[in-house]
Amino acid sequence: MDACIDIYQKLQKSKIDSLEINLVAGLVSTGRASDVQGMLDAMRVKATSSFELAYNTACSLIERSKYKDAEQLLLSA
Repeated sequence: MDACIDIYQKLQKSKIDSLEINLVAGLVSTGRASDVQGMLDAMRVKATSSFELAYNTACSLIERSKYKDAEQLLLSA
């Protein structure tokens, strides 16, 4: 799965719309939930910019036991 994340990071330079949604899902599914916020910051994307991104980011927060933050993000979606 790390190869998948590497590909998404390379595609990031191509300015593909909604790439961050799948990249966050890839990070979460490979056990790299702690990397999500840094990736969003680097891409200058807010977790609330789409409901899919909010959901995937909330999953990363749940993975890190940040349940209240995840709940707030899901409610905003």
